Amino acid sequence: MALTDDFGVSMSVEDFERRFLAFHKQLFASTEFAFDDVTTHVFKPPPGFYQVDHSFIHDGTDWHLYYVTGDIRKSDQYVQCFSQRDWEGAARHTVEPGNGHAVGPDLRSLKFKENVFFEAQGRFDMVTRGVCSLFRCGGRYGMLYDVRGEDYIGMSLAWSHDLSHWELGPDNPALSPPAWACPGSTCKDPHVMLIDGVYLIYYIVMDQDGYCCVALASTTDWKRFDDEGCVFRSAPMLRGTMGIESPAVILRDGVWHLFFTYGPGLWHSISRTPTAFVACRGKSAWFVGRGLYCMGPFHATEIIQDQDGQWWLTTDRKEETRRLNRQAGRLCYRGTFGDEKTLEEGIYLSRIRWHGDQPILEKPR
Repeated sequence: MALTDDFGVSMSVEDFERRFLAFHKQLFASTEFAFDDVTTHVFKPPPGFYQVDHSFIHDGTDWHLYYVTGDIRKSDQYVQCFSQRDWEGAARHTVEPGNGHAVGPDLRSLKFKENVFFEAQGRFDMVTRGVCSLFRCGGRYGMLYDVRGEDYIGMSLAWSHDLSHWELGPDNPALSPPAWACPGSTCKDPHVMLIDGVYLIYYIVMDQDGYCCVALASTTDWKRFDDEGCVFRSAPMLRGTMGIESPAVILRDGVWHLFFTYGPGLWHSISRTPTAFVACRGKSAWFVGRGLYCMGPFHATEIIQDQDGQWWLTTDRKEETRRLNRQAGRLCYRGTFGDEKTLEEGIYLSRIRWHGDQPILEKPR
């Protein structure tokens, strides 16, 4: 383990307990946010393509959006080929050939620029080269992205000086499931952040007990990676998004915030440390410990702070559509085009107003 117990910790246990109690009381007096009440549509991918998990980075002038994309109408064929271990067929019908790239001066003015579809480097990434997280390193931009291939699920690296032209890492794949993951575990949805010279990589795996996990790895050079274990885990959900997906972590005023898609929507948890978002109650049954709550029917979200210090949430409409389908008694099973087609609508934006440590979502003015 590379990280020390006090890495990223700037708050005493007592101070965090006070913050958490205030946070918990606020949640007791709150309800989930309604999708249409707090979002505005801001970006639509080109016709025939979808948008789901995504990553933002600012180059000093413009925002750059990278979002996993492809033809979602291939979903049924792709799932069938993949389940039959027909790797060549899955590659032909892949729904994640790469990422779309959009650029704009602010989050409401994004314009499509190009699709960035990497060539496969081998059989390990022959099927998909998709969900990514963008970061800066040594005067250039990095991209850590999901790959799938013949009996392999993991992540690869690419590097760029202009966020358009990319050089694939020569030692790919870069990151594989940890030893504590179950055989055949997913290893996906990276979220990269730089803290005190250390890159933290939050991502999704399944452990050997069958629990969906937010895992953490760390690196300082993108060559050697340390497994920091599981920071959150829970059983698969049978409504909505089955596993935990799309983890996003921010550090704000000494408190670590974890956001992720799971079941009916977006969930939020807080901690005083970046390495654990669940804790026991301690000696007293009245001590709350830590936990999570659902914010509403949001899917594949990102939490962004702009150049003026304003926080934003971006999402697609998938979980809201699923909620409406359940309400109407319509069966659109996971992985089918009927379940996925809402992703062709693109990105919705919500403004975040903080009430202590609770993010309050508001429709952008």
